Amino acid sequence: MAMRLVSDIYNFSHHQSTVATSSYLIHQHMCYELYYIVSGNMHFLFDGSEYTLNPHTLLIIPPGALHGIHILTDATYDRYTFHFVPQLFPRERQEPLLRILPSLETVRSGKSAIPFLLEDAGRFHVQESLDRILTIPDQFTSVGHQHFFASALLEEFLIRLYLSCADSPTFVPPNTVIPDPPELANILDYLRRHPSEKISLEQLSERFFISRSQLNNLFQRHFQTSVMEYIAKQRLSYAQKLLLSGMPASEVAVTVGYSDYSTFYRAYSKHIGHPPAQDKGNENPEHAKLLHGWAKAIPFSDPLTSMTAMGTLKQTSLPDIGFKDHGYDPLE
Repeated sequence: MAMRLVSDIYNFSHHQSTVATSSYLIHQHMCYELYYIVSGNMHFLFDGSEYTLNPHTLLIIPPGALHGIHILTDATYDRYTFHFVPQLFPRERQEPLLRILPSLETVRSGKSAIPFLLEDAGRFHVQESLDRILTIPDQFTSVGHQHFFASALLEEFLIRLYLSCADSPTFVPPNTVIPDPPELANILDYLRRHPSEKISLEQLSERFFISRSQLNNLFQRHFQTSVMEYIAKQRLSYAQKLLLSGMPASEVAVTVGYSDYSTFYRAYSKHIGHPPAQDKGNENPEHAKLLHGWAKAIPFSDPLTSMTAMGTLKQTSLPDIGFKDHGYDPLE
């Protein structure tokens, strides 16, 4: 069975490693990530909350969520990582599929049709379904055939998962290592609703009655980044969506709070992985509508290079897992 099935709009893979990490590798994708833990001892950071991950846990991470894995021991860490964008599915079925997939909004409100974190996911025959997708390269060499069957099998799995969740009366909430303080949820909601507003540390401090040092400590503990770095990442992700919608780059820079275009250019190139001009005009109106508001995915042919360019990951922090070709980040 192949270890990897990759194209411009998806990257499906199965990896093993036996190297602990010293800390979290925090990053974000402008795509969906399906993550299945077969074995290992780790903690998971997602949108400010830290979780203990047990074997046979399924994660469905929505676009834009800051997340990361901290591998605690050298015990075998076995996982499937599937990254994909909506264009993987036929156009007429994208909207209903996006409705059942978790989003940041439905996760934060607790109203996801499919919970973003499912423990004891072996009952859903997850591994068997993912293995079926990874056998596609063994059966078909045509890229078109691979795309067709990858789309069909993943769609079948998500619908079956949705129906299983609908039949279950409740799901036990995952165990958090560090619980979310109430004020963090309010701050994140405020930042999410004001993506283009110039917001300072002082303004947040006054609005939420919390000192600046407490604010930074809060974000450092839950996101391993400062408040202003978090805001900058959010603004630049929003900037990419505006560029893809057809807004001129100079207007986008002002809209997301940059008075100096050269500063915006440097920040955008570092965070997104390429200059603003690469996104400007790349999507026609029909294609932009097709994206349903999500930014274009990082090219899956070499996501490690893109993430390194974004400044969210350094190559030296990755363990050598011994694969012949590990240009793909094994910890995503």
